[in-house]
Amino acid sequence: MSTPIALLIAVLLLAANGFFVAAEFALLAARRSRIEQLAAEGDRRAQHALAGLRELSLMLAGAQLGITMCSLGLGIIAEPAVASVFEDLLHDLVDLPSGVSHAIAFALALSIVVFLHMVVGEMAPKSWAIAHPEPSALLLARPFRLFAVVFRPFIRALNLAANGVVRLAGVEPQDELAMAHSSADLVLMLDEAAEEGSIEVDEHVLLARSLELSGLDAAAAMTPRPRVVSVAETATIDEIEQIAVATGRSRIVVVGTDLDHPVGVVHVRDVLTHRDGRDATAGDLATPVLVAPDGLPLELLFLRMREERRHLALVVDEHGIVLGLVTMEDVLEELIGEFEDETDRRARRVRRQGDGSYLAAGSLRIDEVASRIDVSIPEGDWDTLAGFLINQLGRVPTEGDAVDTATASFEVVAMDGVAVREVRIRRRARRGTTPDPSTPE
Repeated sequence: MSTPIALLIAVLLLAANGFFVAAEFALLAARRSRIEQLAAEGDRRAQHALAGLRELSLMLAGAQLGITMCSLGLGIIAEPAVASVFEDLLHDLVDLPSGVSHAIAFALALSIVVFLHMVVGEMAPKSWAIAHPEPSALLLARPFRLFAVVFRPFIRALNLAANGVVRLAGVEPQDELAMAHSSADLVLMLDEAAEEGSIEVDEHVLLARSLELSGLDAAAAMTPRPRVVSVAETATIDEIEQIAVATGRSRIVVVGTDLDHPVGVVHVRDVLTHRDGRDATAGDLATPVLVAPDGLPLELLFLRMREERRHLALVVDEHGIVLGLVTMEDVLEELIGEFEDETDRRARRVRRQGDGSYLAAGSLRIDEVASRIDVSIPEGDWDTLAGFLINQLGRVPTEGDAVDTATASFEVVAMDGVAVREVRIRRRARRGTTPDPSTPE
C-alpha cells in the first residue's frame, strides 16, 4: 500500500474513532426526557436516539467495538505510514545508520499517532458530545444505529460475554440507563443549579419546598384536634357568628355528638347570607367535609382538595378518630413558607427574641426546627417539638421544665392544659463560633 493511501486511511480511521467516542458519550449525556419529547413530536433522528437509549448496553458495546477496530487500524496502518515519511526525511537530511533512522522515525510516528488518537480521536469528540448532548445524539444516532445493525450479531455475542463476566462479580447488567431520581436527588440537583446561577434563589426555594412535600403526610401539616374550632349542628346563626368573631375562622367544622361524628363545614359567608332566616342551624348550612387518612401524602391531599374544591379536610387515624384538620393554607405554607392573611390570628410559630433565643410552638415539626432555627434534634419516635420533650422528660411537661441537647437547650414556657404550647430554644455556640442575635429569621 502506498504511503499517501495509507495516510488517507489513517485520517478516516481517526475520524471514525472520534465518531464512535462522540456517539457513546452523546447517549450517556443526553436527557432522555428531551429525546422522548422530540420523538413524540415526530423527529426521526430522536426516534433513532431513543431506540439506542432503550438498548444502551448493546449500543455501548457497539461503540467499544468501533473504537477498538479503529485503534487497531491506526496502529497497523498509520504508524508504519508516518514512520516511513519520517524515515525518508531523515535519510535525505542526515546520514544516519538505517537502524538509528528507523528507531527515530518509529518514535516520532508513534508519538504523533498516539497524540492525534488521544486528542482528535478521543478527548475532542468526548468534550463536544458532553457540551452538546442532545444535538450530538440526534446527529449521530442514525449512522451509529446503522453500524449497530450491521454488526449486531457480533456485538450481541461480545455483550453476552461481558454480561457473563459482570454476573460473576455479583452484578446484574442493565440494558437501559437508570434515569429515575428520588426527591432527594432532585433537591441536590436544584442546589447545584442554584450554585451555578441557572435558577434564581426564590425559584430554588419554591422548587425545593415543592419536592420536600413528598416526604410529608396529612398529619404533618394538620392543626391538632384540641385546636380545631367546631360548632354543634344545632348551633344557631347567632352562635356561629359569635364563634367566628372570637376565633377569626371563616370555615368552622360542624359536628354531631362530637368531633368524631362530623356533619360538614359551615362558611361565614353562608351565615351572613342567612341573617334573615334566624331559625336556620349550623346543620342546615353545612356543606360536606373532606376526610383524609393521616398517612395520605400531602401532595395527594392537595390534589384531592383542588379536585373537590375543598379548603378544609379532617384528618383521621385508622380507627376513624379525628386527629385534626388541614386547610389549603396549611398546605400552601408548606410549599411557600408561612404567611398570614386577614383571618389568620395565630401567633407565628417561630419568633426570634432580642437575646438570640427563639420562642417556638410545641406543635412545630422536627424538620421545621432544623430548617428554621438550625437546631438538630435526635431522631426518635416523635414528630413534633412537644413530642420530643415529652419523650425526654418521661411525663407531661410543666412550665419551666428544660431539656438540653448537644446543639440547644429547650425550656417549656407555656402550657395549654396538658399540651405544650410554647418552648424557648437557645442554640449552643458551635465550636469556634458564637450565635449572632442579629441574624434575621
